[in-house]
Amino acid sequence: MNRSIIFKLLFFLLLPLCWAVGTVSSAWAHGGHDHGVKPSISLPDVLAKVNETDIKKSSIWPGLTKTVKRYKNRGIPLTQAQERVAAKKLLQDQINRHLLLKKADNMGIQVSSGKVDEEINAVKKRFSSEREFLKELELKKLTLKQYQQELKEDILIDAVFRRELGEGIKITDQQIEDYFKKNSLQFSSAEQRRASVILIKVDPKAGSAGDRKARQELQKILGKLKKGGDFAELARLHSQDSIAKRGGDLGFFTEDRMFGPFSKLAFKLKVGEVSEIFRTQHGYQILKVTGKKAGKKGTLESERKNIRKLLMDREIKNKSHPYLEALRKKANIKIYF
Repeated sequence: MNRSIIFKLLFFLLLPLCWAVGTVSSAWAHGGHDHGVKPSISLPDVLAKVNETDIKKSSIWPGLTKTVKRYKNRGIPLTQAQERVAAKKLLQDQINRHLLLKKADNMGIQVSSGKVDEEINAVKKRFSSEREFLKELELKKLTLKQYQQELKEDILIDAVFRRELGEGIKITDQQIEDYFKKNSLQFSSAEQRRASVILIKVDPKAGSAGDRKARQELQKILGKLKKGGDFAELARLHSQDSIAKRGGDLGFFTEDRMFGPFSKLAFKLKVGEVSEIFRTQHGYQILKVTGKKAGKKGTLESERKNIRKLLMDREIKNKSHPYLEALRKKANIKIYF
Protein backbone atom coordinates (compact mmCIF):
# COMPACT_ATOMS: atom_id res chain seq x y z
CA MET A 1 0.00 0.00 0.00
CA ASN A 2 1.32 3.40 -0.97
CA ARG A 3 1.36 5.34 2.29
CA SER A 4 1.57 8.65 0.42
CA ILE A 5 -1.84 7.97 -1.07
CA ILE A 6 -3.40 7.01 2.27
CA PHE A 7 -2.05 10.11 3.97
CA LYS A 8 -3.35 12.26 1.15
CA LEU A 9 -6.85 10.89 1.35
CA LEU A 10 -7.48 10.53 5.07
CA PHE A 11 -8.70 13.73 6.60
CA PHE A 12 -6.76 13.36 9.88
CA LEU A 13 -3.40 12.30 8.36
CA LEU A 14 -3.00 14.34 5.27
CA LEU A 15 0.20 14.86 3.39
CA PRO A 16 -0.28 15.46 -0.31
CA LEU A 17 0.62 12.67 -2.65
CA CYS A 18 1.10 14.99 -5.59
CA TRP A 19 3.82 17.02 -3.97
CA ALA A 20 3.97 19.70 -6.61
CA VAL A 21 0.22 19.88 -7.01
CA GLY A 22 0.22 20.97 -3.41
CA THR A 23 -3.37 20.68 -2.24
CA VAL A 24 -4.99 17.95 -0.24
CA SER A 25 -7.44 15.86 -2.19
CA SER A 26 -10.98 17.14 -1.76
CA ALA A 27 -11.95 13.64 -0.67
CA TRP A 28 -11.02 14.37 2.91
CA ALA A 29 -10.42 18.10 2.92
CA HIS A 30 -11.89 19.72 6.02
CA GLY A 31 -15.40 20.85 5.22
CA GLY A 32 -16.09 22.97 8.29
CA HIS A 33 -19.62 23.64 9.54
CA ASP A 34 -22.17 24.53 6.91
CA HIS A 35 -23.77 27.82 7.87
CA GLY A 36 -24.54 28.76 4.27
CA VAL A 37 -21.16 30.42 3.90
CA LYS A 38 -20.11 30.80 0.26
CA PRO A 39 -17.36 32.65 -1.60
CA SER A 40 -18.27 36.28 -2.28
CA ILE A 41 -16.23 36.63 -5.47
CA SER A 42 -17.59 36.15 -8.97
CA LEU A 43 -15.72 33.85 -11.34
CA PRO A 44 -16.28 32.98 -15.01
CA ASP A 45 -17.63 29.52 -15.82
CA VAL A 46 -14.39 28.72 -17.66
CA LEU A 47 -11.37 29.76 -15.62
CA ALA A 48 -8.62 28.66 -17.96
CA LYS A 49 -7.78 26.69 -21.08
CA VAL A 50 -4.92 24.18 -21.09
CA ASN A 51 -4.14 23.29 -24.67
CA GLU A 52 -7.65 22.40 -25.90
CA THR A 53 -9.19 21.61 -22.50
CA ASP A 54 -11.31 24.01 -20.44
CA ILE A 55 -10.69 24.20 -16.70
CA LYS A 56 -14.11 25.04 -15.32
CA LYS A 57 -15.19 26.96 -12.27
CA SER A 58 -16.92 23.82 -10.99
CA SER A 59 -13.53 22.12 -10.55
CA ILE A 60 -12.38 24.57 -7.86
CA TRP A 61 -15.63 25.92 -6.39
CA PRO A 62 -16.11 23.16 -3.77
CA GLY A 63 -12.52 23.60 -2.57
CA LEU A 64 -12.86 27.38 -2.47
CA THR A 65 -16.13 27.08 -0.54
CA LYS A 66 -14.47 24.82 2.04
CA THR A 67 -11.59 27.27 2.40
CA VAL A 68 -13.96 30.20 2.92
CA LYS A 69 -15.98 28.22 5.50
CA ARG A 70 -12.86 27.09 7.33
CA TYR A 71 -11.55 30.62 7.83
CA LYS A 72 -15.03 31.91 8.68
CA ASN A 73 -15.37 29.24 11.38
CA ARG A 74 -12.01 30.28 12.81
CA GLY A 75 -13.25 33.85 13.15
CA ILE A 76 -10.99 35.22 10.43
CA PRO A 77 -13.17 35.55 7.32
CA LEU A 78 -11.37 36.05 4.04
CA THR A 79 -11.59 39.33 2.14
CA GLN A 80 -12.53 39.24 -1.53
CA ALA A 81 -8.87 39.80 -2.43
CA GLN A 82 -7.86 36.81 -0.27
CA GLU A 83 -10.61 34.67 -1.81
CA ARG A 84 -9.24 35.54 -5.25
CA VAL A 85 -5.73 34.51 -4.19
CA ALA A 86 -7.12 31.20 -2.89
CA ALA A 87 -9.04 30.67 -6.13
CA LYS A 88 -5.90 31.28 -8.22
CA LYS A 89 -3.98 28.77 -6.10
CA LEU A 90 -6.71 26.16 -6.56
CA LEU A 91 -6.76 26.86 -10.28
CA GLN A 92 -2.99 26.37 -10.55
CA ASP A 93 -3.41 23.07 -8.74
CA GLN A 94 -6.08 22.00 -11.23
CA ILE A 95 -3.85 22.97 -14.15
CA ASN A 96 -0.98 20.95 -12.70
CA ARG A 97 -3.29 18.02 -12.09
CA HIS A 98 -4.60 18.15 -15.66
CA LEU A 99 -1.06 18.20 -17.09
CA LEU A 100 0.02 15.25 -14.95
CA LEU A 101 -3.02 13.16 -15.87
CA LYS A 102 -2.46 13.96 -19.54
CA LYS A 103 1.16 12.87 -19.13
CA ALA A 104 0.00 9.60 -17.56
CA ASP A 105 -2.27 9.02 -20.55
CA ASN A 106 0.54 9.74 -23.02
CA MET A 107 2.81 7.33 -21.15
CA GLY A 108 0.17 4.62 -21.34
CA ILE A 109 -0.12 4.30 -17.56
CA GLN A 110 -3.26 2.48 -16.47
CA VAL A 111 -4.81 1.71 -13.11
CA SER A 112 -6.94 -1.38 -12.65
CA SER A 113 -10.16 -1.33 -10.67
CA GLY A 114 -8.56 -3.96 -8.45
CA LYS A 115 -5.76 -1.56 -7.53
CA VAL A 116 -8.27 1.15 -6.64
CA ASP A 117 -10.26 -1.33 -4.54
CA GLU A 118 -7.07 -2.40 -2.77
CA GLU A 119 -6.28 1.19 -1.84
CA ILE A 120 -9.83 1.89 -0.69
CA ASN A 121 -9.86 -1.23 1.49
CA ALA A 122 -6.68 0.02 3.16
CA VAL A 123 -8.37 3.37 3.84
CA LYS A 124 -11.45 1.63 5.26
CA LYS A 125 -9.28 -0.08 7.87
CA ARG A 126 -8.69 3.31 9.44
CA PHE A 127 -12.39 3.46 10.33
CA SER A 128 -14.22 1.44 12.95
CA SER A 129 -16.56 0.03 10.29
CA GLU A 130 -17.45 0.38 6.62
CA ARG A 131 -20.54 2.23 7.72
CA GLU A 132 -18.37 4.88 9.40
CA PHE A 133 -16.25 5.14 6.24
CA LEU A 134 -19.37 5.76 4.15
CA LYS A 135 -20.66 8.26 6.71
CA GLU A 136 -17.40 10.19 6.38
CA LEU A 137 -17.83 10.28 2.61
CA GLU A 138 -21.37 11.56 3.12
CA LEU A 139 -20.14 14.30 5.44
CA LYS A 140 -17.65 15.39 2.79
CA LYS A 141 -20.46 15.37 0.20
CA LEU A 142 -18.77 12.68 -1.87
CA THR A 143 -20.15 9.54 -3.42
CA LEU A 144 -18.10 6.37 -3.37
CA LYS A 145 -17.80 6.62 -7.17
CA GLN A 146 -16.36 10.14 -6.92
CA TYR A 147 -13.92 9.02 -4.26
CA GLN A 148 -12.81 6.08 -6.40
CA GLN A 149 -12.21 8.40 -9.35
CA GLU A 150 -10.11 10.80 -7.26
CA LEU A 151 -8.10 7.93 -5.89
CA LYS A 152 -7.54 6.52 -9.38
CA GLU A 153 -6.24 9.90 -10.54
CA ASP A 154 -3.96 10.15 -7.50
CA ILE A 155 -2.45 6.76 -8.30
CA LEU A 156 -1.87 7.81 -11.92
CA ILE A 157 -0.12 11.02 -10.86
CA ASP A 158 2.01 9.15 -8.34
CA ALA A 159 3.07 6.74 -11.10
CA VAL A 160 4.10 9.64 -13.36
CA PHE A 161 6.35 11.13 -10.69
CA ARG A 162 7.93 7.78 -9.88
CA ARG A 163 8.61 6.82 -13.49
CA GLU A 164 9.80 10.23 -14.61
CA LEU A 165 11.77 11.28 -11.54
CA GLY A 166 12.44 8.15 -9.51
CA GLU A 167 14.43 5.96 -11.87
CA GLY A 168 17.70 7.88 -11.56
CA ILE A 169 17.59 8.17 -7.78
CA LYS A 170 19.87 5.87 -5.79
CA ILE A 171 19.36 5.49 -2.05
CA THR A 172 22.40 3.92 -0.39
CA ASP A 173 22.48 1.68 2.67
CA GLN A 174 24.53 4.35 4.42
CA GLN A 175 21.81 6.95 3.86
CA ILE A 176 19.25 4.57 5.32
CA GLU A 177 21.40 3.81 8.36
CA ASP A 178 22.13 7.49 8.97
CA TYR A 179 18.44 8.35 8.78
CA PHE A 180 17.50 5.59 11.21
CA LYS A 181 20.13 6.71 13.74
CA LYS A 182 18.88 10.30 13.65
CA ASN A 183 15.19 9.39 13.72
CA SER A 184 14.98 6.08 15.59
CA LEU A 185 12.10 7.29 17.81
CA GLN A 186 10.02 7.84 14.69
CA PHE A 187 9.88 4.06 14.21
CA SER A 188 8.76 3.16 17.72
CA SER A 189 5.29 3.58 19.14
CA ALA A 190 3.44 3.01 22.39
CA GLU A 191 0.38 0.79 22.68
CA GLN A 192 -2.74 2.46 21.30
CA ARG A 193 -6.49 2.21 21.72
CA ARG A 194 -9.32 3.40 19.55
CA ALA A 195 -12.51 4.55 21.21
CA SER A 196 -15.78 6.30 20.56
CA VAL A 197 -17.56 8.51 23.07
CA ILE A 198 -21.03 9.81 23.88
CA LEU A 199 -21.18 13.01 25.91
CA ILE A 200 -24.13 14.65 27.63
CA LYS A 201 -23.20 18.08 28.94
CA VAL A 202 -24.23 19.40 32.35
CA ASP A 203 -25.76 22.87 32.50
CA PRO A 204 -23.70 24.64 35.21
CA LYS A 205 -26.56 27.03 35.91
CA ALA A 206 -28.99 24.22 36.69
CA GLY A 207 -27.24 23.01 39.84
CA SER A 208 -27.85 19.48 41.10
CA ALA A 209 -31.04 19.20 39.04
CA GLY A 210 -29.06 19.79 35.85
CA ASP A 211 -26.47 17.27 36.91
CA ARG A 212 -29.14 14.68 37.62
CA LYS A 213 -30.92 15.36 34.31
CA ALA A 214 -27.74 14.84 32.28
CA ARG A 215 -26.94 11.60 34.05
CA GLN A 216 -30.47 10.26 33.59
CA GLU A 217 -30.37 11.09 29.88
CA LEU A 218 -27.12 9.20 29.44
CA GLN A 219 -28.47 6.32 31.54
CA LYS A 220 -31.28 5.90 29.00
CA ILE A 221 -28.76 5.79 26.17
CA LEU A 222 -26.66 3.23 28.03
CA GLY A 223 -29.81 1.13 28.47
CA LYS A 224 -30.34 1.14 24.70
CA LEU A 225 -26.75 0.06 24.17
CA LYS A 226 -27.16 -2.86 26.57
CA LYS A 227 -30.15 -3.96 24.51
CA GLY A 228 -28.06 -4.05 21.35
CA GLY A 229 -28.22 -0.44 20.17
CA ASP A 230 -25.55 0.81 17.76
CA PHE A 231 -23.06 3.03 19.59
CA ALA A 232 -22.13 5.14 16.57
CA GLU A 233 -25.74 5.79 15.62
CA LEU A 234 -26.70 6.73 19.19
CA ALA A 235 -23.68 9.04 19.33
CA ARG A 236 -24.80 10.80 16.16
CA LEU A 237 -28.32 11.17 17.54
CA HIS A 238 -27.59 12.20 21.13
CA SER A 239 -23.96 13.07 21.84
CA GLN A 240 -23.19 16.73 22.49
CA ASP A 241 -19.55 16.34 21.51
CA SER A 242 -18.09 17.97 18.39
CA ILE A 243 -17.28 14.52 16.97
CA ALA A 244 -20.87 13.25 17.24
CA LYS A 245 -21.25 13.45 13.45
CA ARG A 246 -18.45 10.85 13.19
CA GLY A 247 -20.28 8.51 15.52
CA GLY A 248 -18.15 9.75 18.42
CA ASP A 249 -15.01 8.19 16.92
CA LEU A 250 -11.78 9.54 18.43
CA GLY A 251 -9.44 7.45 16.33
CA PHE A 252 -6.35 5.80 17.82
CA PHE A 253 -4.48 7.37 20.73
CA THR A 254 -1.78 6.50 23.25
CA GLU A 255 -2.45 6.44 26.98
CA ASP A 256 -0.71 9.76 27.60
CA ARG A 257 -2.75 11.62 24.96
CA MET A 258 -6.05 11.56 26.85
CA PHE A 259 -7.06 12.94 30.24
CA GLY A 260 -6.84 10.59 33.22
CA PRO A 261 -10.31 9.03 33.75
CA PHE A 262 -10.92 8.59 30.04
CA SER A 263 -7.52 7.10 29.30
CA LYS A 264 -7.69 4.75 32.28
CA LEU A 265 -11.00 3.30 31.12
CA ALA A 266 -9.97 3.07 27.46
CA PHE A 267 -6.89 1.01 28.34
CA LYS A 268 -8.74 -1.14 30.87
CA LEU A 269 -11.66 -2.28 28.69
CA LYS A 270 -11.46 -4.93 26.00
CA VAL A 271 -12.24 -4.19 22.35
CA GLY A 272 -16.02 -4.05 21.94
CA GLU A 273 -16.74 -3.25 25.59
CA VAL A 274 -18.70 -0.17 26.68
CA SER A 275 -17.90 1.65 29.90
CA GLU A 276 -20.27 2.60 32.65
CA ILE A 277 -21.15 6.29 33.02
CA PHE A 278 -18.33 8.51 34.26
CA ARG A 279 -18.12 12.23 35.05
CA THR A 280 -15.58 14.64 33.58
CA GLN A 281 -15.29 18.40 33.38
CA HIS A 282 -17.17 18.21 30.11
CA GLY A 283 -20.18 16.35 31.51
CA TYR A 284 -21.30 12.72 31.73
CA GLN A 285 -19.76 10.28 29.28
CA ILE A 286 -19.60 6.68 28.19
CA LEU A 287 -17.04 5.23 25.85
CA LYS A 288 -16.65 2.15 23.71
CA VAL A 289 -13.28 0.67 22.84
CA THR A 290 -13.31 -0.14 19.12
CA GLY A 291 -9.69 -1.01 18.38
CA LYS A 292 -6.28 -1.84 19.76
CA LYS A 293 -2.72 -1.59 18.44
CA ALA A 294 0.24 -3.12 20.18
CA GLY A 295 3.28 -0.94 20.75
CA LYS A 296 6.37 -1.58 18.69
CA LYS A 297 10.04 -0.81 18.66
CA GLY A 298 11.32 -0.56 15.12
CA THR A 299 14.74 -1.84 14.14
CA LEU A 300 16.96 -0.84 11.25
CA GLU A 301 16.17 -4.07 9.43
CA SER A 302 12.43 -3.94 10.01
CA GLU A 303 12.27 -0.34 8.80
CA ARG A 304 14.84 -0.46 6.01
CA LYS A 305 12.24 -0.73 3.24
CA ASN A 306 10.10 2.08 4.69
CA ILE A 307 13.09 4.37 5.08
CA ARG A 308 14.23 3.70 1.54
CA LYS A 309 10.80 4.71 0.25
CA LEU A 310 10.69 7.75 2.53
CA LEU A 311 14.06 8.98 1.24
CA MET A 312 13.01 8.23 -2.33
CA ASP A 313 9.83 10.26 -1.87
CA ARG A 314 11.87 13.14 -0.51
CA GLU A 315 14.17 13.14 -3.53
CA ILE A 316 11.23 12.96 -5.94
CA LYS A 317 9.56 15.86 -4.14
CA ASN A 318 12.71 17.96 -4.59
CA LYS A 319 12.62 17.28 -8.34
CA SER A 320 8.89 17.74 -8.81
CA HIS A 321 8.76 21.54 -9.02
CA PRO A 322 11.16 21.94 -11.95
CA TYR A 323 9.49 18.94 -13.63
CA LEU A 324 6.09 20.61 -13.42
CA GLU A 325 7.50 23.91 -14.62
CA ALA A 326 8.83 22.12 -17.69
CA LEU A 327 5.39 20.58 -18.35
CA ARG A 328 3.77 23.98 -18.06
CA LYS A 329 6.22 25.62 -20.48
CA LYS A 330 5.34 23.04 -23.13
CA ALA A 331 1.61 23.63 -22.68
CA ASN A 332 -0.54 26.44 -24.04
CA ILE A 333 -2.15 27.85 -20.89
CA LYS A 334 -4.62 30.75 -20.92
CA ILE A 335 -6.12 32.06 -17.66
CA TYR A 336 -9.30 34.14 -17.75
CA PHE A 337 -9.40 35.79 -14.33
